[in-house]
Amino acid sequence: MQTIAVVSAKGGVGKSTFCTEVGKGLCALRKPVLLVDMDIGVRSLDLLLGVAEKVVYNWGDVLLGNCDVRKALLRAPCGVWLLPAPLRFSEEFTAGAFASLLEPLKKDFDYILLDSPAGMETGFRLSAACADTCVFVTTPDAVSVRAAANAARTVRGMTDAALLLAVNRYDKKVHRTFCADDTVDTVGARLIGVVPECAAVYAAAGGGYVSPDSKGGAAFRRIARRFCGEQVPFRMKLL
Repeated sequence: MQTIAVVSAKGGVGKSTFCTEVGKGLCALRKPVLLVDMDIGVRSLDLLLGVAEKVVYNWGDVLLGNCDVRKALLRAPCGVWLLPAPLRFSEEFTAGAFASLLEPLKKDFDYILLDSPAGMETGFRLSAACADTCVFVTTPDAVSVRAAANAARTVRGMTDAALLLAVNRYDKKVHRTFCADDTVDTVGARLIGVVPECAAVYAAAGGGYVSPDSKGGAAFRRIARRFCGEQVPFRMKLL
């Protein structure tokens, strides 16, 4: 069983898309998957999974004693489960309380993915504190890579979780000077995957289906297989 925090200090790098598509990939491999939206007040996973109209409770309700955790869980059409984020912060949302919330769920899911918000505040710290693996998502530009490195530095000071790196929206025609080796060294995390720029992924942002035959969909499926321990070679000549 793995609890995976998907994080970055910068917005717009594709953390929620990563969680959604890797979650679908793991589900396609017959792995029970739970996605937890950690973006308090904003939340997006319910939209990406197409279940926004079904949200009644969230994990904040559970911590505040308004409902049992099972009532807050939603199953998306793709097969993954979702625990939505609360709409506002409470002082009762501590790392200890959140870890206790997750504990009984671990027997039901092989993978729990925590979709951290941008920045390094409450949602980020709750995610990192409760994870045994942190995935830093970055795009190939220098600003995003620096943000991922800053996030990795913060996580190292908080936990001994395994550190992984995912590069999103790579376009070899645009990012001609990008070097995966240099990015790995800068962030200090092992590369788990490179996702190419793909219109099919972003066209599905409202809960649509991303074909695993598309370049982006296939890349996310390869990442899912790597999480399962498969030795999946990298398709791009970046290393």
